[in-house]
Amino acid sequence: MTNIYHATPYDISATGFYFSTYEDYLEKFASHRNEYGDPVEEYEIQFIDGDNYEVFSAIGVNQANLKLWFEAFEALDEDDAVKVIYLADHLGCTTDEVLGHLDDVYLFKGAALEYAERYIEDTGLLSEIPEHLRYYFDTEAFARDMVLGGDITEVEIMGQKWVACPH
Repeated sequence: MTNIYHATPYDISATGFYFSTYEDYLEKFASHRNEYGDPVEEYEIQFIDGDNYEVFSAIGVNQANLKLWFEAFEALDEDDAVKVIYLADHLGCTTDEVLGHLDDVYLFKGAALEYAERYIEDTGLLSEIPEHLRYYFDTEAFARDMVLGGDITEVEIMGQKWVACPH
């Protein structure tokens, strides 16, 4: 799906325009005039329809970073989009920092309890405990302790629960 954006001028004597690519924006920007024939220079960039609205909002797209949006963010898949939202909204990273740390982020889709269960299974944490005693291990308390201890962070992004590992 092609995303649709709107450049809304701060100049109240001008009307805005729709665009879907950076080249389309530059072309319309170059020839855009207000009702007095003066060039319009400043716009609020609005997301109208398409994919990755949450990313658009998280990084705060404006005229200054619009080119970067089209080059690096517009076509992100869901996994990278969630990472961008986590870095920008939850950690307060700038767009440059987001791009620099995108590969450093590990996110697990699910709640802290599900993450803890997977962690226990993947690491073999309980493998040295006799099987008849494993039933006494409290996975919910383990998950809660991981959250309280700062080992993991549970966040909600795009209507889904995610677990972030800061290490």
